[in-house]
Amino acid sequence: MGSVKSGMGAGGAVVAVVMLLAMAGCGGTTGAVASGKTTWDDQGARTLDKSVVFNSMGLKMEIEVVDMKNSLAGDLMKVQAALRSKNSGTLPFQYRFEWYDADGLEINSGTGSWKPLLLNGKELKTVQGVAPDKRAKEFKLLIRQPD
Repeated sequence: MGSVKSGMGAGGAVVAVVMLLAMAGCGGTTGAVASGKTTWDDQGARTLDKSVVFNSMGLKMEIEVVDMKNSLAGDLMKVQAALRSKNSGTLPFQYRFEWYDADGLEINSGTGSWKPLLLNGKELKTVQGVAPDKRAKEFKLLIRQPD
């Protein structure tokens, strides 16, 4: 998939760069990473830039990142990703979010737990995460195959 750009509501700005890196057949390791960073344009408007990159044809054939959005929940960054199964079988995987400050330093390193998610044939589901700290300006959504 290539880059997709879309504006968000008036007034703010969020630029998210989504990189999906996959390694098929490696249970327990991170198979995908989606990341984003908050910025503002010259007019103070929010934008959301997206890019999805697959390193594994196997995972690319099984899952699709349909959409990524982020917003603020009070002072906290909130992220939502829509994921779809591309095949007719059941696709189990795990995901978690990591959060980073404006300098790219991880906030609450290693505290996020892996959450299971099951996609049935051609099913579309969303996953969401809310930053644990208002300093969060960047995020990573990690996806892996279950152990």
